Amino acid sequence: MMTFNVTKITKTSSSFELRTWDPEGVIFYGDTNPNDDWFMLGLRDGRPEIQLHNHWAQLTVGAGPRLDDGRWHQVEVKMDGDSVLLGVDGEEVLRLRQVSGPLAGKAQPVMKIALGGLLFPPSNLRLPAQTSASIPTSTRSCAVESQPGVFFPPGAHAEFSLRGIPQPHAEPWAFSLELGLQLAAGAGHLLALGTPENSPWLSLRLQDQKVVLSSASGPGLDLSLVSGLPLQLKMDMSRVVLSQGPKEEVLALPPLGLEPLSNLWAQPQGYLFLGAVPGEVSSASFCLDGLWAQGQRLDVDQALSRSQDIWTHSCPQSLGNGTDTSH
Repeated sequence: MMTFNVTKITKTSSSFELRTWDPEGVIFYGDTNPNDDWFMLGLRDGRPEIQLHNHWAQLTVGAGPRLDDGRWHQVEVKMDGDSVLLGVDGEEVLRLRQVSGPLAGKAQPVMKIALGGLLFPPSNLRLPAQTSASIPTSTRSCAVESQPGVFFPPGAHAEFSLRGIPQPHAEPWAFSLELGLQLAAGAGHLLALGTPENSPWLSLRLQDQKVVLSSASGPGLDLSLVSGLPLQLKMDMSRVVLSQGPKEEVLALPPLGLEPLSNLWAQPQGYLFLGAVPGEVSSASFCLDGLWAQGQRLDVDQALSRSQDIWTHSCPQSLGNGTDTSH
């Protein structure tokens, strides 16, 4: 958060460069009073959106081109008398008239600015929005060439409640997961099924460029990893199949071997863990172009909880220096 004395502000415009793959989120928020004098610039469906609430106007307006294309865009917000102007790449895309007054007349002399988030609950917005867009927040991240996807830096994690994702087939019992694994490095968990208090019942770990499948019911197996091909995990009551492209490994289960796993769906604390599991020190980093349960895509933004350093809508084009920072 930054603070400014409005009585000393001489320039009533702000310009910056923006690059993102995220179609929705807050770019910046400012207020002199969060109850009756605030402003928000964000993205919705990839296009700029302004929300403001003050003594002169209360409104929500979207305008301009899509900015969620991974390219750099010049954005300018400017106050001109009683108007607010929005410019994108040198072109004025929105002019709101009779919506503001002079800064010198503000009841509170201090303006607070937040980048990528809000200074009040998201429910206070006129139209709710995600509270952070995947916009680089450090010079190292900005220097990284990116592509669409979801990036987990070392130690990052996301948790989904098993009750909140597509459910297994009942008769006969079957469940499938697919990871669109694009890049992977280091060692640590990619995915696990279990509860926070206990060791995972079933897990996939990254180790020496292999995916290692482990099960609480007995010995596991491994599969050499090929980046760019979907990694598929299919389970029924007698076996677990791990495949990538033409390669396939099958783990046969003892009688009733999968019953503890199928019971996880009945537990409030039954989770799908993506990335590091609780208590793990992981060096694994990886990029996904999608995650599917029972053929339906899961949205990391909708996870029960997740690390804030996950890049939810972009991935580096290669794993190396500069890819361990927040985004």
